[in-house]
Amino acid sequence: MTRTDHAAPPATEPAVEQLGPRSAARRARRALRRRPISGLVWLLPLLATLASGLFRISTPVLWHDELATLSVIRRPRGALLDMLQNVDAVHGAYYLLMHYWMVAFGESPAVLRLPTVLAMAAAAACVALAGKRMFGARAGLTAGLVFALIPAVTRYAQEIRSYSFVVLVAALALVLLLRALERPGPVRWFCYALPVAAAGWFHLVSLVFLGAHAFGVALYWWKDRRNWRLPVGFTLAACLGVASTYPLIKLAGGQAGRQISWIPKPQLSDLAGIWPQVFCSTLLAAVLFLAAAFAWGGDRKQSALFGTVAAVMPVVAIWVISQRADVSYFMPKYLFFVLPAWAVMAGAGIALVRWRGVVAALLVMGVMVVPDHLTMHRPLSHASYTYPEAVTWFKPLDYRSAAEIVAAGYRPGDAAAYGQQKQELWWGVDTGVAYYLPDRIELPDVLLGSSGEQRDDLWPALTPDPVKALDTLAAPRIWLVSKDDGGDPFTTLPPEHAKALQDRYTQTDYQQVSGISVALLVRR
Repeated sequence: MTRTDHAAPPATEPAVEQLGPRSAARRARRALRRRPISGLVWLLPLLATLASGLFRISTPVLWHDELATLSVIRRPRGALLDMLQNVDAVHGAYYLLMHYWMVAFGESPAVLRLPTVLAMAAAAACVALAGKRMFGARAGLTAGLVFALIPAVTRYAQEIRSYSFVVLVAALALVLLLRALERPGPVRWFCYALPVAAAGWFHLVSLVFLGAHAFGVALYWWKDRRNWRLPVGFTLAACLGVASTYPLIKLAGGQAGRQISWIPKPQLSDLAGIWPQVFCSTLLAAVLFLAAAFAWGGDRKQSALFGTVAAVMPVVAIWVISQRADVSYFMPKYLFFVLPAWAVMAGAGIALVRWRGVVAALLVMGVMVVPDHLTMHRPLSHASYTYPEAVTWFKPLDYRSAAEIVAAGYRPGDAAAYGQQKQELWWGVDTGVAYYLPDRIELPDVLLGSSGEQRDDLWPALTPDPVKALDTLAAPRIWLVSKDDGGDPFTTLPPEHAKALQDRYTQTDYQQVSGISVALLVRR
């Protein structure tokens, strides 16, 4: 926590110091060492995170979570709001933000990922400012740079989902809490309530950080002459922020079973095993744990206690909630809002050494995480949402390569059909392949029954009458693009849809890319 001195320092005799240019230069150098340029405390981490987030920003192929975002934000605002009444309300604020962003700037991969890059860069600045208030300027700068080095920061800075914004508002809430504790007042507590509300609107699960913040307020209250304005102000601000999310809590609570019922209940071992996935690096997770432990070696034990609780308590709380709730929330990407606290603690531990040691430690960490960062920028990296643990239940879908196959063999009049092993096309093969096709190519979906927009849902549904649909369009050729067909693309369609195609078309070409097959069907 920040220091507050209530007593004046004892009077001492001023030391006699030699005057002259050399001693003035020595004093200037000492001043610079003691007080780094304040702007660099937040600016360098911001720039480092921005550079990391912009690196190869268009290289990773959009995966089906990002395609869900794309499918939703393309809709008119009214249709978007109608869908939120049925599904995915928890991401509604982010969808609305991205809807207006896309309308203004387009939908290229770089453009769609830029808001999350900017959010994560701003989060790095907040981490540095929080570290400065808790442990000093050196620790703040170090914390911000540690944050920039975390592979999960790079990975989710380029994810077209809300998680970067959750990290940002969590870091901002920490900074504004520290400001309110230094000088409590209605304005500062209201400012704190704003990121609390934003955290809820971007992802309700993140609000568990309020438990850690309450612990920090209690620590500060105990130290600061037990001023009751602190707990009262915090409680009112927290309640205001949470109360503003009540409509979302009511709506999203009824949707959780449909959306995340597949997440397994966590085991006790997961409390230790999930950390490499939170940081997207096994080695860095161990280093950050060690560096955070070193923070207890400084003289700011109260700050170290608060930082430790802020880094660990929310994860434990979500583990407990997941045991008792109907669904589990124990997923690495739902826990990223603790990254700022971990960076602050690790930065405080590293900053206990001299500046040369700090620089050396950061360089070693930077070299150490290069393989993880490069992995984060590979074409199919975004499907590895549990990295470094492998995802085994599906193969990454290379929509871009599938689209390149279609584009290379396209002829005017061609149509498309999409096989995805589901009546509802939840893998987004249709959205993904169409997204990566050149603008000159338009492939009508011959088996489309109703779009996601028409259904007020995330994904479309197949036509109930495939015979009529195929005979009405009578396309000379159809590109059947399928997910994981095992060598037979027709197995990815319902039997009646597959039979209708096979009765009218002959397969003349077949190619496979990661997770997807592309078959060319020619009319008999």
